[in-house]
Amino acid sequence: MHLGHLFLFVSLLSLGFIGIFHKLADHFKCRPKAINVTVFLWAGVLILIYVLITGRGPLVLQAPKKLYLVAGLCGFLASTAILSFQAGLRHGKISTSWVVINLSTALPTVLSILVYKERVTIAKGFALILVIAAILLLWKDKQQDEKAGSRLNPST
Repeated sequence: MHLGHLFLFVSLLSLGFIGIFHKLADHFKCRPKAINVTVFLWAGVLILIYVLITGRGPLVLQAPKKLYLVAGLCGFLASTAILSFQAGLRHGKISTSWVVINLSTALPTVLSILVYKERVTIAKGFALILVIAAILLLWKDKQQDEKAGSRLNPST
């Protein structure tokens, strides 16, 4: 196994557990904003430890100014994504919410093809077709849930 694959596997497990822990936090009635602050606080602490251990502190301080703009935008979007995901979990099933959030991988894939002119391989094309199929299946599942809900509660 290539070292990059190991990192991808650790990322996969970590992101998978994030969804479970967010649902658990919702079950225990934790406030989304408090969770968001705690997540980013721990992320900051771990990054600081990493920078100190690897000695890359001077590189961070010498970074171009545009890096801070991009990093700030990424932080804002990550925070928005987490808060939106938590709100979605409160009103839906974790299985559907987690699939929807993971469909976000299609956006950078499509943009990399359009903006950076990356070559579309058969595998990428097939993956994009599966993303479209997943969106359609989730939409159908939501319609069925709404029909079942209206049958159980005809007053709405």
